[in-house]
Amino acid sequence: MNTSSYATRSEWKAGKHNPTVVGKHIIGLDMGYSAPKGFYESGNFVFPNFCEKINGDLFGKLPANAMIYENAEGERYFVGAAATRGLSEDSVVSEDALYGRNHYLHPEFRVMFETALGMALWAVSTNGEDVFLQTGLPPAYKVKDDPYLRSVMAGTHDFTLTIRGISKHFDITLKDNQIDIMSQPMGTLNSILFNDDGSYSNIAGDIMRNNILVFDAGFRTLDTFFIQNNELKDQTTSASLGMHRILDETRKMISEELGVQVSIPAMQKILTTGYVNVNDLVTLSQKSYSIEEYLNRATNIVCSEALETLKDYIFQIRYLVMTGGTSEVLIDTFSERLRGVSNLTILRGRENSSLPTFYANARGYYMSRYKKMQRENGGC
Repeated sequence: MNTSSYATRSEWKAGKHNPTVVGKHIIGLDMGYSAPKGFYESGNFVFPNFCEKINGDLFGKLPANAMIYENAEGERYFVGAAATRGLSEDSVVSEDALYGRNHYLHPEFRVMFETALGMALWAVSTNGEDVFLQTGLPPAYKVKDDPYLRSVMAGTHDFTLTIRGISKHFDITLKDNQIDIMSQPMGTLNSILFNDDGSYSNIAGDIMRNNILVFDAGFRTLDTFFIQNNELKDQTTSASLGMHRILDETRKMISEELGVQVSIPAMQKILTTGYVNVNDLVTLSQKSYSIEEYLNRATNIVCSEALETLKDYIFQIRYLVMTGGTSEVLIDTFSERLRGVSNLTILRGRENSSLPTFYANARGYYMSRYKKMQRENGGC
């Protein structure tokens, strides 16, 4: 097992040319519990959903990819990998601010959102008037959480980002009508329908003529989206079958067997190395233990429960679309267990794209808005 495949990526690939609408800057943004994922006209990015306030002076040379956010009040934060780098196994972290149901209302969420906004508009000179932000929410949360999410995204955003040693100041205002929030699995559905140039994919017609289940296994939630006879028949959200659950089961085993309490953000470093350190303050010694067995056991627990959620649909659908970062660690087992369902085709969320599956929703948000604006402008 490659434990690092469970860790949240950190990358920023600028310079790509995605299909655009003249005079508009579209941002497809997935503010996931594990990481913000962005897809925009000239690139894509992902970074861990964690920030740490900087209370003192900074010394020494910062890592080349360090990201620092500063708000209008002068408060500074390390963001993403630069913040998780400082965590140890026993670091105390307020996880409710990151993964709770009302996480939008915590200051950390604004830090993460504005960092993502700045990265998407890094090469653009704008006050926000020509920006359109397309995002999404889990189906079960969409109605209730829409106003909370908008309360952060709409309005004035005055902040400074420092990335790779370069600082840029942003003063951007987004109005409510410049933001659209769709049901999250619709992001992936739109992504698999379109090629990188915005044209319809070869299988788009067949997908839309058949019954589909989008199985979106993200970090905090597992969302399903069932389309039958071109009609949305059912959409559900489970808050206990994502990567958070896998990591939570893993850290419980680590605690029970090794006596080490590990926060979810600190798990990122452990996943990268594959080992957890146990420190003995009496003997002043340290031992490292592999987490592979714990992670494998936790994955099997969640995989078995997730498979149960398909039983009401599996003989009714032609396509099972597995998306979200967690689906990548489940898909091999699903394919093996479902090989007896002869009429079923399993697709990955990254279909028609060279990007990893965890970008599928952000890419689909972008493509959906691009096609809508193109039609409004008289295009196809």
